[in-house]
Amino acid sequence: MKRDRGTRKDMSLGEFIGKRRGCLHLTQEQLADRLHVSKSAVAKWETNGGIPDRDNLYRLAEVLNVTVNDLHHIIEQSKLSQVDLEANITADVIAALESYGYQVIRPGKKEINS
Repeated sequence: MKRDRGTRKDMSLGEFIGKRRGCLHLTQEQLADRLHVSKSAVAKWETNGGIPDRDNLYRLAEVLNVTVNDLHHIIEQSKLSQVDLEANITADVIAALESYGYQVIRPGKKEINS
């Protein structure tokens, strides 16, 4: 039987867990029972509120019938796609950094050569 890993480059770990769980006709509670974790832990993972620890990742791979490498690949792809190049910091933080001698370069502004 060919395994459908159901991975896409833009799929988060949470989306993947939810999709695989659905393919296996498991509720969050049933998956939680098999993994010996709480239902809220599964819900947290599926909403990208956290990543399972190493032991849970191994059990999750086993229950979802995928490899740990598959899960690591999804995690790494998610991290790469979540890179935010625009910082969201307040003027107070910028002032504090500049008072310590840091040069803060705002997005869209050119660096000032000193």
